[in-house]
Amino acid sequence: MTGSNWRTYVERKFKRTDKATELYEATTEIIADMRRRFISDTYSEEAYIASIDTAGEYRLAVPSDLGYFIGSITVTDTASDDTYKPLEKISKERYDELYHNRLHTDTSKMNTGLPKHFCIYGGQVFIGPVPDLTTYRFYCNFTTEAFTDVTSSTTDVPFSGKERNVLRSGVLMELHDGMENYEEGNYWRSKYLSDLNAIAEVDNYNRAENELMQYHGI
Repeated sequence: MTGSNWRTYVERKFKRTDKATELYEATTEIIADMRRRFISDTYSEEAYIASIDTAGEYRLAVPSDLGYFIGSITVTDTASDDTYKPLEKISKERYDELYHNRLHTDTSKMNTGLPKHFCIYGGQVFIGPVPDLTTYRFYCNFTTEAFTDVTSSTTDVPFSGKERNVLRSGVLMELHDGMENYEEGNYWRSKYLSDLNAIAEVDNYNRAENELMQYHGI
């Protein structure tokens, strides 16, 4: 929906037309909340994120709009055209235990090799062991979190398609809370959170590996 159509859609339930500014602000806030609470296919990317250009480097910069990593990181080698086993995600504490010698300034003293692990810290991806080649390329699946304010001129309001009822419930929750109409706000809060959980369950199911399903005759 466009921004103006979205306003009309929400106001059918809100029964007021004098809160346009608050409605658009609430919409922006709830879209941000929905993107934090579940991994949406709408904002999922499969992309090459970085490479190691200098011997001894072990940190990868991540996209500025990155939200969540989905799964692991795949490694390829552009020189040999090989693809390797995905990296295992570990904690920063475990990473420091395994790869403390990365801190040497002399690369000959570092534990180098084909990367096996990664951790996320300080807005960067730490790779271990320190890559022994500069021809590795790293790919991952992730969600984006580039937020823009919703206004009447917005051409396509996020989540205003199949998730529009959920987004509207969240916006109505915010609007009623803002007017200190807490009873009505709690009603929409309960509806918003319940429907949002249902969306997240479906999304998680779609991403999960195949499971054995048992069928029963009628």
